[in-house]
Amino acid sequence: MEKVLCLEREKSITFTGHRIIPLVRQEGVKVRLTAAVAFACKSGMTRFYCGVALGFDMMAAEVVLSLKDQFPDIRLIAVIPFSGQSDRWDSSEQERYRQILAKADKVVVLSGNYFRGCLLRRNDYMLSHSCGVIAYYDGKPQGGTSYTVRKAERMKMEVVNIYGQRG
Repeated sequence: MEKVLCLEREKSITFTGHRIIPLVRQEGVKVRLTAAVAFACKSGMTRFYCGVALGFDMMAAEVVLSLKDQFPDIRLIAVIPFSGQSDRWDSSEQERYRQILAKADKVVVLSGNYFRGCLLRRNDYMLSHSCGVIAYYDGKPQGGTSYTVRKAERMKMEVVNIYGQRG
């Protein structure tokens, strides 16, 4: 069993990124994200862990789902920090969230309730199941994305940051 988990981890990527992507940058970010995910797939990655938060996470989940025809072996694993994560979002974002969860290959809910630190616990869970990270990280030293990128680097994981890339 441990060997199977290790093999899965070696073929798994975690997403981390900011909640807010300026409207003028969204299309470029999506293009770079799609290229990064496609490259990961061509490199043998088959499992993509996503926290399905607002912003980059939801974009990443939708990109993985959009590439399933091209890469039929890929799997989206939605890692939800607590039940009701989307309850306070506006209705259009809640609908996007429901559609993503309905299409995900697996949904893992880590807690029935919100608690202080549950978002970081979600990030730790995703890192513990992955060998690399695709990030949208502006380099500022605070917040969950900073925490996740720094921890991945300490774990000697490859981090592909598409924040400053062009194209």
